[in-house]
Amino acid sequence: MKNKIFITILFLITLSSCGFSPVYMGSSKQLIISKSEIVGDKDLAFNLEQKLNFKRDEKDMNAYIFKAQIYDTTESSLIDRRGIATEEIIKLTVSYQFQDKNGLVIYQDAISKDKRVTVTDNLSNNSIIKNNEKRILLDSIIQNILFKSRVSLR
Repeated sequence: MKNKIFITILFLITLSSCGFSPVYMGSSKQLIISKSEIVGDKDLAFNLEQKLNFKRDEKDMNAYIFKAQIYDTTESSLIDRRGIATEEIIKLTVSYQFQDKNGLVIYQDAISKDKRVTVTDNLSNNSIIKNNEKRILLDSIIQNILFKSRVSLR
């Protein structure tokens, strides 16, 4: 019993002195954007800008310029014996960069996600499914952008 208490105390002392701190804790400053330029599908670009929710201030001298391009592609991955696609791969890529007021690139990255989707003969249903999957992929990419920008732009 004394051994467990001793090990627990030793573990807590070691953990508290190692400099460990959670990524999302502490004084993480909010990114300030003077303007954003997003090129690509209008719906996806609107969702990207709304969900990133960067603070805007055009007069702040430390504000960044955010530029992004959204690419989405669809390719057939499974074809039945009639030659009709029954499964497609939706790929969504967002390449983005943060620039300072002078246009110097501070950080840039490209994030890609893909998803296999079953398609049917119902074209309107296929379109709805593909758009929903693109939004889900975009949400995942947005989480990566937020994390990487907080870590890289301290």
